Amino acid sequence: RACPVIHPIRLRLSTAYLVCSERPVLVDAGSPGEAKRILRAVKKRGVEPRDVALIVATHGHADHVGAAAELQRLTGAPIAAHRGDLPMIRAGRMSNLVPVRPRHRILLPLVDRRFESFEIDVPLSEGASLGKWGLPAQVLETPGHSPGSITLVTADGDAFAGDVLIGGFLGGLVQPSRPRLPYFAEDLPQLYDSIDRVLAATNGRLFVGHGGPLDHPAVTRWRETLPLTAAIGAPAT
Repeated sequence: RACPVIHPIRLRLSTAYLVCSERPVLVDAGSPGEAKRILRAVKKRGVEPRDVALIVATHGHADHVGAAAELQRLTGAPIAAHRGDLPMIRAGRMSNLVPVRPRHRILLPLVDRRFESFEIDVPLSEGASLGKWGLPAQVLETPGHSPGSITLVTADGDAFAGDVLIGGFLGGLVQPSRPRLPYFAEDLPQLYDSIDRVLAATNGRLFVGHGGPLDHPAVTRWRETLPLTAAIGAPAT
């Protein structure tokens, strides 16, 4: 089976991905109002909107699912996500945005935006395969940033990790390949565990929602500079 071809779609606050293997799949769905921008990028890659097989949400925050409902109407594709974030998805509003550092509070007005609610058509859980939709990848549950955060691990060892970690500064504009903790985490010790799970399950590139891609050895070295768990030391970003 051929390795997926991965096309990053740079958006205002985040990055979505068009992943082309047996069938095209969208990973994440940008902020509210970005559906047409995403579909322009899809068509630029030679994919018609109606050919998109699945829209996968790595988690339920507004900058990753804000345009999901509109994208579904325009493509007809089902939406896949973890039920852990279903309360946010149904409410159309993020909850429990806990800054990793106090200075990150200044970002709250930028990211805490209402979005159109939707239902999860394809509930995802640990070990679920996306092969039915033409993507050779399995689901790894990686909570901490949000309860329903997931990582998609591809057959060739790459991963789509959402906001389990991020790259660089200023949304990835500066030093995008430098690993960092996300700005917010509902459960920081759980997030550390999830980062370890991602590193154990992968050996290739980590495609993240902000900045990246991240190189596995670089992330491993960065992880070694952090406390073993978030409970025994302040986070390093």
